[in-house]
Amino acid sequence: MSGAWTKLIPENARALVESLPDGDPPRKRPRDVAALFVDIESCTRLCEDLPAVEMNEVIERYFSVYLDVVRRAGGEVTEVLGDGLLALFEGSDLEGNAQAAFQAALEIEARTRRLNDRRHRRHDPITVNIGLNAGRALVGLTRLRGRSGERWVYTATGSVMNVAARLCALATGGQILTTRAVADGLAGACDFRTLGPRSLKNVTGPVEVVEIRLVKHDARQGAERMTRRSRDG
Repeated sequence: MSGAWTKLIPENARALVESLPDGDPPRKRPRDVAALFVDIESCTRLCEDLPAVEMNEVIERYFSVYLDVVRRAGGEVTEVLGDGLLALFEGSDLEGNAQAAFQAALEIEARTRRLNDRRHRRHDPITVNIGLNAGRALVGLTRLRGRSGERWVYTATGSVMNVAARLCALATGGQILTTRAVADGLAGACDFRTLGPRSLKNVTGPVEVVEIRLVKHDARQGAERMTRRSRDG
């Protein structure tokens, strides 16, 4: 696979497809992943304030930076849905995936502030809300087969993904929300504010929600190093 077509699919999907022999794709397989949902707050109002072309330019400008941040942290952006994106971190170690996603989340917030400082004054500062979760998910190619033909989509499915998406929807004002289980694995890297158990849409049982708050010195240094690499890269 080469040329412009490679830009239409994420790197992890491309690698999987290139490894396939001729024939059907393999079944999805369980993997330890970290999922990062990023969403622009009040995008509906922004779309009303800006012409469609300018709004598209804003999304491309900010999301292009987020793509670099995610890839430098070892993840990949697998979906872009209007004013939001999903990034997956699929290393061999669950804790390492969560740490990588956490560092990417911090860096996305930091880079957003920098982009806002340099933005065109035609729009208000961008605020992004983030949901982070980690655990076991079913990862690989979802195969759609209809009378019109086939469509393969690289996806991760399971409760881990559902919770991450709902955490992102719950976040406001630039929050980074995660679960108590993930927060405990990040202990020592950052400080948290417990928001208590919350009922999340289409998620069975309450979820102990935690806001990532103040970054301790070591995590802040990591985020600053990523900022410098992104700036110099």
